[in-house]
Amino acid sequence: MSSKLPPPGQPVLRVRGVSHYFGTGDTRTQVLFDNTLEVMPGELVIMSGPSGSGKTTILTLIGGLRTLQEGEIEVWDADRGDYRTLRGVSESDLVNVRRLIGFIFQRHNLFDSLTALQNIRMAQRLRANGPSDPDADARALLTYLLLGETDIQGKPQKPRFDYKPAALSGGQRQRVAIARALVNRPKLVLADEPTAALDANSGLAVVTLVQQLARPRPEADLSKLVRSAAEAGENGRLADWQIPLLKAVANEHGTTSLIVTHDARIMNLADRIVHMERGRIESNVVVAERLFVREGLRQSPAFAAILPEEQEKIADAVLVGVHPDEAVRPDQLTGKSGRLEVYGPGETIVREGDSVNESSKFYLIRRGTVEVLRADGGAPKKLTEMGPGRYFGEVALLMNQPRNATVRALSRVEVYTVNRATFDQFRDVSRPFIDRVLANFRAGGA
Repeated sequence: MSSKLPPPGQPVLRVRGVSHYFGTGDTRTQVLFDNTLEVMPGELVIMSGPSGSGKTTILTLIGGLRTLQEGEIEVWDADRGDYRTLRGVSESDLVNVRRLIGFIFQRHNLFDSLTALQNIRMAQRLRANGPSDPDADARALLTYLLLGETDIQGKPQKPRFDYKPAALSGGQRQRVAIARALVNRPKLVLADEPTAALDANSGLAVVTLVQQLARPRPEADLSKLVRSAAEAGENGRLADWQIPLLKAVANEHGTTSLIVTHDARIMNLADRIVHMERGRIESNVVVAERLFVREGLRQSPAFAAILPEEQEKIADAVLVGVHPDEAVRPDQLTGKSGRLEVYGPGETIVREGDSVNESSKFYLIRRGTVEVLRADGGAPKKLTEMGPGRYFGEVALLMNQPRNATVRALSRVEVYTVNRATFDQFRDVSRPFIDRVLANFRAGGA
C-alpha cells in the first residue's frame, strides 16, 4: 500500500531550475529565470508579486498546462507512492498529473451547457474511489459556499444547484469553480486569485475551507468566525450552520495549496510566502521560521534595542525556508552558506579562549541541544545546557574579548549565524542601549 504523503521531510511539489520563454526566433523572450521551489505537505503557500512577474506562468507549468522547457517539476502521486515528472512526458502522462491537482483559475472555465451541480459531478468522475453519494457531497459543498437553500443569515433562499453559468453572477460562478476544484479533496491545489471576485463572506468561506483541508482548525478558532455582520466588517463571517458542513466537506486533510493572490484574508493564513519579481523567485519565507528567528533575536540584548524593521532585516537574511520543526537537509543549504551551520554530537561550536576576529559570529539555536563549559582549575565545568530559541556568542562580540566559554553540541545541532560585520552594523545603531547593558553585565555566555 502506498503512502498518501511523501517520505518525511520531502515535498509534495518540487520545482528545480525552471526557466521559460515566450515566442520564437527574434521575438523569443525569457519570462522565467532559473526558479527553484519546494512545497511541503499541508502547506498553504502564497505567491505574490507585481503583474507580469511570472506568477501565473509558473503556476500553469506546475499544473501541466504548459510544456516545461527548462528545469524539472515533480508532483507527488500518492497512488504510485512516487513522484511524477513533468519534463519530457507524453500528453497522457500530463493528464495523469492534472488529475492529482485541483485548479482554480481567474476565469471560472465552467461548462456553459451544464448546471452548477453537473459541472461538479464532471470533476467527481475523475476520482476512482469517490463518496458513496456523490450528488449529496456536491450539494453539501455548494451549500457551504452559500449557493444552497440557506443564506448567511440562516434564512431560506433559492438554491443555485440547477443554474447554468449564464444565470449566475461572477462571484457565484467562481464559487462553483472552487467547489469543482476541491470536491475530490486533491492533495495539491493551484489557484490564481481565487477570491478576487468574491464578497467578504464567500471569500472567508473559501479561505477557511482551504485551510481546513490542509489541517483541522481548532474549534475555538472556528467559533471566532461565527459573528455578527457588524463585528465582521470587511473581513466576512461564517454562519453557525456552516461549521458542521465545513467539517463534513473537509473530511480529508493534508491538502497543499499554492495560491497566487493579493487577498490579505489569505495572506494572513499563509505558511509560506513566495515573492516573484521579473520572472524570479526573490524570496521564499516560511512564516513560522521567520517568527522563530525574530523572537530569538529579540531575546538578545544585542538586538533588542534596535527598531523592529531592522530586526526583521537581520532575521530575514538568515532564513533558509524550512519550518523550524523540520530538520534541514544538506541540499536545502545549497547557496545559503553563512546562514545556517550544522554540528554533530560532540563537535565544538565555539571554544573558550578563541579570539574575536572578522569570522566570529553570533549564534541562535534552531534545533538540537548544546552544553556550555568553562575551565575550572584545568577541568571544564558544565555551566548549563541550551536548546532551540536560545542564543550565544554575543558577549565576546559586544566586549571584543576572547570567548569566555566553550559551547559543544550534545546532539545534532543547527544554528543560525549572524556574522561579525552585520552584528557590528546593528550594534552601532543600538550603542546607547548596549553601553548600559555592558555596564551591568555579569560573567556568563560565550
